[in-house]
Amino acid sequence: MSKIAVVGADPAGCSAGYHLARSGHDVTLLDKKCFPKDKICGDGISIESIQAVSIMGIYPQDIRKLASDYAPIHRFFLGVSNQIYHSETTKLEAYCIPRLVFDQLLYEKAIDAGCNFMTQTINKNNWHHQGLYDAFDTIIDARGVYAGEVNALAIRAYWTLNRQDLSQKELTEAQIHFDRSLGVNGYGWIFPVSTQQDSIKFNVGVGVWLDEYQKINTNIIQLFKQFIQSNEIVRQMQSKVVSQQPPKVFPLATAKKGNKVADGKILRIGDAANLTDPLTGEGIANAVKSGFHVAQAINMGNSPDAAADNWQYLYESHFEADLRAGLGIKAFRKFSFMNYLLIWLMKQNPRVAQQISHAVAGVVPYNEVIASLRY
Repeated sequence: MSKIAVVGADPAGCSAGYHLARSGHDVTLLDKKCFPKDKICGDGISIESIQAVSIMGIYPQDIRKLASDYAPIHRFFLGVSNQIYHSETTKLEAYCIPRLVFDQLLYEKAIDAGCNFMTQTINKNNWHHQGLYDAFDTIIDARGVYAGEVNALAIRAYWTLNRQDLSQKELTEAQIHFDRSLGVNGYGWIFPVSTQQDSIKFNVGVGVWLDEYQKINTNIIQLFKQFIQSNEIVRQMQSKVVSQQPPKVFPLATAKKGNKVADGKILRIGDAANLTDPLTGEGIANAVKSGFHVAQAINMGNSPDAAADNWQYLYESHFEADLRAGLGIKAFRKFSFMNYLLIWLMKQNPRVAQQISHAVAGVVPYNEVIASLRY
């Protein structure tokens, strides 16, 4: 049995803590805030994320029973702002859930598994000064995006509308709008996140990549306002809004090449390891899965060095190929016509539409989608 510190109690940290505690390790879960705590993000829980949290014993029926706010997602919409779009039904169900609700479910699972929880702020990477390095056999860095390499920005706002002003499709559809004003790879989104009452809450936002954002002479809040004003679908929805919260900005640490996830007895997971999807910004699935695999790495190793080698190997085996494929698609989209062509192909070919939608929903990895579209 090892003495392990998991620093950060978001989905990655709670997943690692859960699996390690269940394996018999002495696990201390540290976070700078007490639960329940909110996190600014898009609130999308992909089909892949739903599958990942099932390994922690959280199933769709648990979400429907325990989550106070949630929205089942049955359709995925991809479009180029004001030009072309395609909406595809998925057989499997995804969700949008406010992170205040979702993260609480994972935290409770980790505590029930035997994790000890402490509030403590860990500044930068000074593990020695704060006493953690000598006190624990292994340290799992799950501090999130600020411990990783920030390479994207996003902004979101919550809008509330009346159910009577919305169609059933709008209540169950996650929309992504590619928009050139947000950069080559920039996009906006509309996600329902709470549909169980007469007042319906939506998460509306935009995401931009830093290398593109630096070329745009407009701050991100203004970009968000421009997206709302220029996109016809979003503008129509805004006309029905009965209340809205101020937008909030948050960073993203998306995938990067040549990623090293282990440094001696420090093992990085989730956003701290830049495991966020480089196309959609979805980070929960890989966060939860990285927690499971880092626990495997520790359980299979007989020393901290062996655990570090195991974790680097498991990262390369389970994550790197798909993340590289996503980076390749992102690079290919630098051509201005690619987003339009992608949606056009989806409208023309049902198989292409299904494959692309499944990739966005997290059912099929990007590298498998690319291979399948060749035939």
